[in-house]
Amino acid sequence: MARAARLALALVVMGAALLPAHAADNAPAPAAASASARAATIVVRHAWMRPAPAGAPSARVYVDIDSDTDLDLVGATTPAARRVEIVRTATIGDPASEEVVPAYRVRAHATTRLAYRGDHLRLVDVTRAARNGEPVPLELEFRDGAGRRVTAPVEVSVRGLLRPEQMPGSAARGAASR
Repeated sequence: MARAARLALALVVMGAALLPAHAADNAPAPAAASASARAATIVVRHAWMRPAPAGAPSARVYVDIDSDTDLDLVGATTPAARRVEIVRTATIGDPASEEVVPAYRVRAHATTRLAYRGDHLRLVDVTRAARNGEPVPLELEFRDGAGRRVTAPVEVSVRGLLRPEQMPGSAARGAASR
């Protein structure tokens, strides 16, 4: 009888360990892999960007990423741009030091911040206007240590002002590109 009770208790404890730690709190919805092994839990917060007109050559997205396991951010997609690049900045605030990278490491149990004037996601060839108050859908793609694909959808908040050279039909825009 004691052996059966210990076995039942072990199964209950093992089952509880498989439940996500965030299930009872109000954290943003995490993404999880569909693989049979334990999936990564990813929380994406504070995703934002400045407004950008349709036809802009690029726009930047900033975001905080938390995960319970080490991952690599390997890509992103959005209907608002032709492609999304992962950009690492060697010197904060220096666009000349920017480099497009194939992957960006997300460490377990630490916030990875893609921030204003630093590392970020670049929307290339903006296909539709990103206006204040209108969220832009974005899907981040990660790979875990076993090579499994994990995705995390996020709504990017748009806030701020357009610079004069970003205004549609602006003469300053044409002058800036010369």
